[in-house]
Amino acid sequence: MGSSLSTRHEYTENFCNSEAGKLIAEVFFRELQFISGESLANKVVVRNHGMNSRVKSQDVLGVQTENLSESFNDRIVLHLARNGLYHQLPEFLFHPISLSSPDMSNNEIVAAIRANRKKEEKTIRFFSPFDTEIFKDGVRIFGRSLNLFNNPYTDNILQKVSSLFYTGSVPLTQEEKYRLFLFLYRSDRFKEDLPTLEKVIYVILHIHIALKYKYHRTKDLPYGALGECWLGRDAGLSGTIISELDDVEAKLCFEKNIENETFLKEKIAAVRFILSFFILSSRHIDVIYTVSSNTEFILNRNYLGYDTNL
Repeated sequence: MGSSLSTRHEYTENFCNSEAGKLIAEVFFRELQFISGESLANKVVVRNHGMNSRVKSQDVLGVQTENLSESFNDRIVLHLARNGLYHQLPEFLFHPISLSSPDMSNNEIVAAIRANRKKEEKTIRFFSPFDTEIFKDGVRIFGRSLNLFNNPYTDNILQKVSSLFYTGSVPLTQEEKYRLFLFLYRSDRFKEDLPTLEKVIYVILHIHIALKYKYHRTKDLPYGALGECWLGRDAGLSGTIISELDDVEAKLCFEKNIENETFLKEKIAAVRFILSFFILSSRHIDVIYTVSSNTEFILNRNYLGYDTNL
């Protein structure tokens, strides 16, 4: 038991003196559990010694290992530079307003100060179980925050948050929704930036795409042809006109043959949906596709018009 306690004390002390000792207490405790290879939640005791500017914002003052002889167990004591419940309560509840009186000698004043210090230590120990439970709650909260992105595709919190941006049916899988969600909070940076949007769509859908602007041509005009209208009533322009706002052409580049029409429709709908967050809503999005794989004709294997091009 003595050698085991000594070994535990050595590696906890070395760990506290390393760069890990500069971490906040909750993260430090999680790392301490990791290197020890066991859960220390039932063994940890927290003692808050109050805020002190001399520690230069260091949260963990030290780690102490104590042996409980009555239960043959050891416990880990974390000494933190934090205000506990004792420090939050009014001081007059535990200490006199004045330690000295005019008729006290120097020795009596020193004895009163020492007694007051011992009472402070006892009071801190009294509130230690409450401070420990508050600290454990903080560890659990930090653990949830640190593990939030470990399994992002199945995390309920991320699913609920990402669902706020999507209403109705969405042509994306849960993984694609999550990847799109990561880009939405910086959507202003990608607005109308076609080269960057090509990379964004590849990250989300894993499909190569080429985006470009093209003229928006209008043929159906509300005016009659020349000779069929009345001047000042329904006469105006005729023929094809070009709008001042260009359209966006999205060209999907597939490396393999398209398996079925449903797959193609899903990808086209997904591209339109993603671009709707980064392209002006008044622009028309025209989606086309091309296949770069080998589509040579092999007898009894390929079908003309399906997976064979002439």
